Amino acid sequence: MNLRAIVVECKIPKLPSRVEEVAAIASNIGYIVLDIVVQRRKSVHHSTCVGPGKLAEIKKVVESKHVEFAIFSNTLPSAQVFKIQKALGDVKVIDRNLLILEVFDRRAMTKEAKLQIQLARLRYTFSWGREFLRLEGILGEQVGWSGPGDYPYSEYEREARKRISRLENELRDLYRKKGLLRDRRRELGFPIVALAGYTQSGKTTFFNRLSSEEKNVGLGPFTTLSTVARRVIIPGGSSNTEFILVDSIGFIEDMHPVILKAFNTTLGEITQADLILLFVDISEDLSLLERKLSSIDKTLRQTGVASRMIICANKFDLVNQEHFEMALKEISRRFLGVAVLGISALTGTGVERLLEQLASELRTIPIQASAA
Repeated sequence: MNLRAIVVECKIPKLPSRVEEVAAIASNIGYIVLDIVVQRRKSVHHSTCVGPGKLAEIKKVVESKHVEFAIFSNTLPSAQVFKIQKALGDVKVIDRNLLILEVFDRRAMTKEAKLQIQLARLRYTFSWGREFLRLEGILGEQVGWSGPGDYPYSEYEREARKRISRLENELRDLYRKKGLLRDRRRELGFPIVALAGYTQSGKTTFFNRLSSEEKNVGLGPFTTLSTVARRVIIPGGSSNTEFILVDSIGFIEDMHPVILKAFNTTLGEITQADLILLFVDISEDLSLLERKLSSIDKTLRQTGVASRMIICANKFDLVNQEHFEMALKEISRRFLGVAVLGISALTGTGVERLLEQLASELRTIPIQASAA
């Protein structure tokens, strides 16, 4: 399948650029990014995101390079999507949120993840039905899940509500079963240790190392979409330390609330954990690291996480001592009083020390079954 694309951004002051992130995500799932176009404005154009002049330039690029997809790093209301598409011609227009959902769709392996994705896409595109019905031929890929077709809007809305309700009920049943399983683990006396952190920070690599699993890694953002739990034993002198290790979806900056809500089961695993191992990729540029730490802090606060935490400064083998110390300073400033350990989940350096710290923390945590 030919996926020739152009990535576009309207960059406004005080907001970080996401064009490189979007281009990387698109490339990781098979798009051929032919060009990147950025327009700097004081505010997003109310009608077409970028201004009319820039849109005309983009149209020339689309025609000359035979572009099939225009991917915007901005969030686009439905009216803007259709106006941009009308101006550009025979090109599919998607925004960052729909691109993220497409990544989810391609990565999903479990029933839970597939249901969450369907629900998120339905909710995100729910209000688009009226616009789709007004513009023939822009259905299918964009709405994704059956589209409004030739139905009048009221029929489309009724059917969409039914599908949303059905998906919510199926997910509710899955969550209930997972809750019972979590309670059973607590009854058996196994503490729960959850891996959290930004996408591609090394959580799954660490999970594989401790659980002897071979979960996919290195596939780009959101390789892990649904929670996976395994029993882990850390050998000790007088007694072993046993716990349930949970791997989960990574955080991302400025994820749309509708998409985030659809993955609340993952956040639920984090909030229910006895101990969180928060992974941070310290090999990144310090300014990007600061932004990601802020995003992680915001997400944890929004979900009401009160669990104990150890911060894993991962990939520390890829940086020099000066960078490492500056990264630790930034982490400590953001997460005051939280233990920070430098490790390499890939090579295993520092992991033994981390496990000693983890075992020490777990010995001081009273494990109780959740209330029925």
